[in-house]
Amino acid sequence: MAENEKISDDNSPSGPGSSSREMLENIYRRVREKQDSYKRYNFERSQEEAFATFFDLAQEFTTIESMYQVCVAVPKEFFGQESNLYIINPKRSRLELVCTSKEGIVPREERDKHEVELVNESIRADGSWLFPIRGNAALADALPFLGQSRILGVFQIFSETELSERKHFFLEKFTNRVGYNLHQKLLVEQNIEHIKFINQLVADIEHNVISPNLYYRLFLIRLNKMIRNYEQIEKLISDMSNASGLTCEDISDSLRSAAKTLEEMNAGLRTEYYSLSKHYEHTSLFLETLFRKDHFQKGTYVLRKQSANFRTEIIEPLLERYSRQFAKRGIKVEYGLENVPDEQVTLFVDKGLISQVFDNFFSNALKYAQEPPERCGNKVKFFSINRRIIKDFFGEDKPGVRFNFFTSGTPLSHEEAAKIFEEGYRAGRPVESGTGHGLHFVKNVVEIHGGTVGVEPKDCGNQIYFILPFRQ
Repeated sequence: MAENEKISDDNSPSGPGSSSREMLENIYRRVREKQDSYKRYNFERSQEEAFATFFDLAQEFTTIESMYQVCVAVPKEFFGQESNLYIINPKRSRLELVCTSKEGIVPREERDKHEVELVNESIRADGSWLFPIRGNAALADALPFLGQSRILGVFQIFSETELSERKHFFLEKFTNRVGYNLHQKLLVEQNIEHIKFINQLVADIEHNVISPNLYYRLFLIRLNKMIRNYEQIEKLISDMSNASGLTCEDISDSLRSAAKTLEEMNAGLRTEYYSLSKHYEHTSLFLETLFRKDHFQKGTYVLRKQSANFRTEIIEPLLERYSRQFAKRGIKVEYGLENVPDEQVTLFVDKGLISQVFDNFFSNALKYAQEPPERCGNKVKFFSINRRIIKDFFGEDKPGVRFNFFTSGTPLSHEEAAKIFEEGYRAGRPVESGTGHGLHFVKNVVEIHGGTVGVEPKDCGNQIYFILPFRQ
């Protein structure tokens, strides 16, 4: 009775030449093998009913958390045995206590508080038995965190007495069924999360790349205007060369006028060229960051971290890029840093993604900056950026760097502040239209970097901030 059942990874014929008849014959063979296996197992009536109940409820309840609860409920109801379910968190690659037969689903912040470790075989441990939960080997590649072990987690069955050989064998088989069903549910959940991420990534691309590229249209409009000016100068010179009766003084005056116009136009072209090249570098960085193959394959942002000087590599280029637009709208910009040299603040980040975080704050300042309320005694629209270091923010000897972005205007209400990072939410009355996606993107990227975000309504406006870990 203690024999280990061989669970087939994939018994269907492989290769493009396999016929449906061969596949059907293979399935018939597996059915006969299962008949023989269950005859050898000779399960008790209650054990067979426990299996049937588990399979029925695994189909009835579709979410992963309801599946966790079914796993612990069946042994409790049929055999009076308490149990704990531990599953590897695919994002953290850590074993977590996700559900207990006494309390149900474990809160996320409590899931790390246990001492159970992965096991490859069932073992006795402090008044309980630990059974490895194995996934389906044929589907292991679809869950990258599994590796070669196929182990999804651990099923802990509490028993003060030794298990009989018959009961131990049943619990091994039950855990196998738990593993295969959980594997399917985890794949479904992973695919749903993957689709959600792709939809979010498309929104990020639209918000951070496609919309800003309207700048190229404005450049083309200005370029076309310069071309028309050059055509006028060309016509002027042509008319002079074909005209008769012009004095040297007339020709000289016309040429001086044409030269001055050309000088002004060339200066404008140099300015436009510089602005366009900066915009091209900016857009190229965003495109490279958002269209990485890894993002689409993994279903989440895959970071490429490197050390970055935020002042020279991110903030100052953005200030230069947005300065004309801020000036046009009468928005005063103030940029100050805490008295700490940049070289002493090393931040390891995905430069492309973090650049887009800062870009979203600059873009929002253009849309949302308004005159402060009358009580502030100042009618100037205002946008400021500053940085400060917070000691031990992420734990002992783990400081954080907080970046603050203040925009003048009407302070947000408590309800607005609570929703401002939600997808699609837009507070206040922006100057320009938008999607309400920017701050949701900011929250996503900062949290992937291990940081946090927040908002603080002030008397004369609103301060939004994010905090990132750094090492000294």
